[in-house]
Amino acid sequence: MNILRFLQTVDRRVIYVLLMLSVTAPFFLSIRLPMRVSPATEAFYSAIEERKPGDFVLLAVDWEAGTRGENGPQTEAVITHLMRKKCRFAILSFAPQSPKLTQDIVERLGKEYHSVEGVDWINWGYKVDAKNYLKGFVRDIVGVVKTNNKTEPLTKFPVMEGIKTASDIKLLVNITPSSVYQTYLQFVAGPLKVPMVVAPTSVMVPEVFNYLDSKQISGMMPGLPGAGEYEGKLGTNTKVTRFANSASFAHILIIFFIIMGNVAMLLERRQNARLGGRA
Repeated sequence: MNILRFLQTVDRRVIYVLLMLSVTAPFFLSIRLPMRVSPATEAFYSAIEERKPGDFVLLAVDWEAGTRGENGPQTEAVITHLMRKKCRFAILSFAPQSPKLTQDIVERLGKEYHSVEGVDWINWGYKVDAKNYLKGFVRDIVGVVKTNNKTEPLTKFPVMEGIKTASDIKLLVNITPSSVYQTYLQFVAGPLKVPMVVAPTSVMVPEVFNYLDSKQISGMMPGLPGAGEYEGKLGTNTKVTRFANSASFAHILIIFFIIMGNVAMLLERRQNARLGGRA
């Protein structure tokens, strides 16, 4: 068969198999593709890197199982950085599944970094009605939150020492697939001038850029690619990198087939023209 004709008529099952291999192979290979860290991710990283040991960070996680593929790696990268910096942090969520999903990540990483619940971090659990909740929260954290996710009073935990109002928060990190970050901006970050960074899903990135460009937020981790960039900054090589590599390999394969198909079509037309046929 003419090679030019073959490149234009590759059996779709061959393409599916190659695509499957390109997606799955990175999960079994310990490699790191060259990756340029975007200015948005660099700014997000710097916002945490500038924190001092003991600074209190609000980790607002508002994702559920449906966006775990992107928000999960983002959360893991952020928690790793916070634990390395020895920052105190509290988990707060307006999404029902987030507290448990995030707790699992924190407990796993806590064993590695010797981070203790109640001393270095605390889970405030799931809350409802973000707007009305945050109105009271900014004035009296202990009075509004009251207990952790196990209904134990906040006053018994060393991690809460010196934390009375939202003004005591040194950084607000929101990891979300929704517009809840706007509520945090409206009631916490904006009025109280609390530095804020956002880790949205990839589909939200163009929208969130408006807030980054206007300096209403200090940084952004853009979806899964951003999580891969962040891991590169941390010097770790976990599933975040493998997820990013999987997406990159798939994109490379698709681009390759598009280029080869079009090149083969153009060359075949030129060949037919020289032979006197119709292109």
